[in-house]
Amino acid sequence: MSVKPSTRSRFAIALALAVVATTGALPVSAAPAAVVPNAAAPTAVEPSPAPAVIEAEAPQVVLDGASRNGCSTCSGGSKVGSVDPDSTILVPGIVAPEAGTYDVTLHYLSGDDSRALTVTPDGGETVVLPTGSTGGWDQVGTVVVPLPLHAGENRLTFSAPEGALGPDLDLIDVAGATGTDYALTDPDASDPVPVDPTRARPGGQRAVLRGGDVTIEYSLRSGTADARWGRQEAVTGFYSGVRIGDEFVTTKQYDGACRVTARNVVTCAKPGLPTLRQVFVFDGDRSFSVQLDVTGTDGAVTTSMMVPIMTDQRRSVDLGTDGDNRMVLVPFDNDHWVRYETPAIEDVTPARRSFEVTAFIDDTSRRGLVVGSLDRDTWKSGIVADGNSRGGLDRLQAAAGLTDWSYDYGDDMNKYQFNRELKPHGDVSGATVSSPRMFVGFYPDWRTGMETFGRAAAEIAQSRTWSDGTPFGFNTWGGLGARGGDAAVMDEVSEFLAEETPAFRNTESAMGPYVGVDSYWDKMLAPEYSFEDPETSWSELEQYVADVRARDQEPALYFQPFANFWREGLDEPIGGTALCPTCENQTFREMALKVNGIPVNIDGAWALDPTNPGVQNRARIALSKFRELGVRYVKLDFLTHGYVEADSWYDADVHTGQEAFRQGMAQVVDYVGDDMFIDLAISPLFASEFAHARRISCDVHGALNNWHPTEPDRYQKSTEYLLNSLTYGWWLDEVYAFNDGDHIQFGNYEYDSNANAYLLDDPYPSIWPEGQNRARVTSAVITGVYQVSEDLTATGNAVIKQRARDLLQNPDINRIAELGRSFAPVQAGPDAFTASDTFVLHDGGTTYVAAFNYGSSARRVDLPLRELGLGGGRYDVTELWTGQETRVTGSLRTTVPAEDVRVYAITK
Repeated sequence: MSVKPSTRSRFAIALALAVVATTGALPVSAAPAAVVPNAAAPTAVEPSPAPAVIEAEAPQVVLDGASRNGCSTCSGGSKVGSVDPDSTILVPGIVAPEAGTYDVTLHYLSGDDSRALTVTPDGGETVVLPTGSTGGWDQVGTVVVPLPLHAGENRLTFSAPEGALGPDLDLIDVAGATGTDYALTDPDASDPVPVDPTRARPGGQRAVLRGGDVTIEYSLRSGTADARWGRQEAVTGFYSGVRIGDEFVTTKQYDGACRVTARNVVTCAKPGLPTLRQVFVFDGDRSFSVQLDVTGTDGAVTTSMMVPIMTDQRRSVDLGTDGDNRMVLVPFDNDHWVRYETPAIEDVTPARRSFEVTAFIDDTSRRGLVVGSLDRDTWKSGIVADGNSRGGLDRLQAAAGLTDWSYDYGDDMNKYQFNRELKPHGDVSGATVSSPRMFVGFYPDWRTGMETFGRAAAEIAQSRTWSDGTPFGFNTWGGLGARGGDAAVMDEVSEFLAEETPAFRNTESAMGPYVGVDSYWDKMLAPEYSFEDPETSWSELEQYVADVRARDQEPALYFQPFANFWREGLDEPIGGTALCPTCENQTFREMALKVNGIPVNIDGAWALDPTNPGVQNRARIALSKFRELGVRYVKLDFLTHGYVEADSWYDADVHTGQEAFRQGMAQVVDYVGDDMFIDLAISPLFASEFAHARRISCDVHGALNNWHPTEPDRYQKSTEYLLNSLTYGWWLDEVYAFNDGDHIQFGNYEYDSNANAYLLDDPYPSIWPEGQNRARVTSAVITGVYQVSEDLTATGNAVIKQRARDLLQNPDINRIAELGRSFAPVQAGPDAFTASDTFVLHDGGTTYVAAFNYGSSARRVDLPLRELGLGGGRYDVTELWTGQETRVTGSLRTTVPAEDVRVYAITK
């Protein structure tokens, strides 16, 4: 999961299976925002009084060590747990009308009678408050404590007494007081991109722009254009617009004052309006892009949103078919088991947004329109649409300046998601401001379109390449947790891999297999976790590296450049973080990004400013030392923390989260060097100029499906969840050198209070059935990077270790992994959230097919060979897990056992 205890954490964050993390910078209990159609910009609401009834998990509550968790019986659907003497819960904004004593009612949950809380009001004495059992950790009870408050705004700080643990906290209710609401509200939350109601004027001069199969007819009088692919007119009446202050200016408003001013360039200029310039570029085949430039009428122009492609006529986007028409909604990042969605086109509204790229598809005919942003130097982008009952779109807008701030993740499989962004996109200013280039392509097969877009994005980003083969290896997090920071433990794991699974390696590469220590790598330092201290001894870590290398393996390590989980250290100076040679070292509070002046906390970790010299120097210290030790693989995690919008950045020339992220990552990879493999874990979708691989999803555990007996949609750590990401994100291996299918687990693991992984006991499964293990291995192999994470020590479970010997050393399966390529879906999933069950890859004269069965009974497969891209004739087929051979003509007919997989190699 994304909530990994930091490399600094002396006390592990308890990682419950039901974690529902939220960010920590905005206040609670804001009333739902009113919808104001076409409002110009989100606005900040002045603090206003509300009843002092505050959810403990509210965004404005600052957690230092404690963690937000889901709770179906709690008032807000969540609670705060992991309360111990080293954690605090700071509740701000309690306004007392006058000085006096106020009754504070605490709503809490506890399964035993030994728990207690401490409560400290501003400037007051700490009160120790015993809290008896409420009857269980899912039962809410109350206790009342009188506390002195001064007139005006107060803060309450909760913790636990020394030697004790606290209960889980649900709600704080202060009788007679009010609460301050600092929330930013977005009146356009359900309709975030404006439209221009100006009617297009018919007639007038038309300009024709052409490239490859694409023809654009531009009405210079109306400022709108139609795009045609061959004879298929797929997008009609599209125009461009920009938000400037309270106004939304579009090319429709120039009343015939648009002109072709250069090859494939249309300029709209009129007194009293800014100059808009649309730059069209054709790829020579089936796509074009549009970039919008805006120049102010007098001096610099400032904007927070630019929309190069927008159309709002009825049926203005039409695939020409009405089969299984859907829109692919791409998530903001890969955190917290977020899923790609593909709602039916009639269910798509402007409230549903896709980040950076989307595809409007008919999965029956395969046709698809792909729209997305090609540039990522300044802007974050998104796409909104409005579907109709006839299988088309009445509206499509590709907007720069669109984030997940105020986005509603719905009430289905993504309902436990949270907003990464705590404020709207930053303003961009200049004499001329340019949007990203927005790609538009129409394809007979939408999968070809997504791959084409991926290659275009990679070329523009100048993606990193890797010539040493697909990484095979081991990562500590899933099966060991914090135990991976023990050198003796890692010695046993390395020995097992070398002696018991020698065929688990890339035979086409001189590198590896990699043996990686994830979070808690700096337990091997003396003193522990103190990598910034120049007096720290690295000798134990150096020995780990040497021992791994001695077994013909490659050491791998881990770092979080823009996040830190050290809950005790928010206000403690951190070595190596001085802003200048004579400056004092900074605290994490000083290094943190802030919204409304409050440090941003995402997933329990402080978000650090990528442009801050101290933050960059921490990265330099760790990553330069990795290089010195001989490490040539690093996993970088929690990068979204450095990507979010903030009040400001250390570098005053930075105004958006995208700019800050790029600056920080450029420094990070400079410290890493050109010959170290960089694998991104939690991260934005596009960062290929900084890395060779990116995890296509969040942490994947060993279950085939979401397994929990009562709340399965909270436990999306499954193979099927990963395959949802592969179904709609396989094309990212055109952007990165590799997709990463995350570490493989055969067992069902939980983490104790020190973040050590252990196998669950009854009534939960401890080890998943062999068929599910086989499916999990296959899911990683058909994605890219190939890593296992299990307890392979001398005391590890014997069944699991035998599964590793059996499943990780199949030469035919491992040969697919050596290809390092992601399989594409044969079709989209059966509904908006479920993964496809069949995937395909062509490699020279061999076609590989992976057929999964997510169900509890055998699945019969009858797959026409033409759907696999194969022609007529007879084909030899080998199933690579069983070795069974057969011949087929016309269709691949087979049976996949329950909760298992079959992998076929098909040759003419």
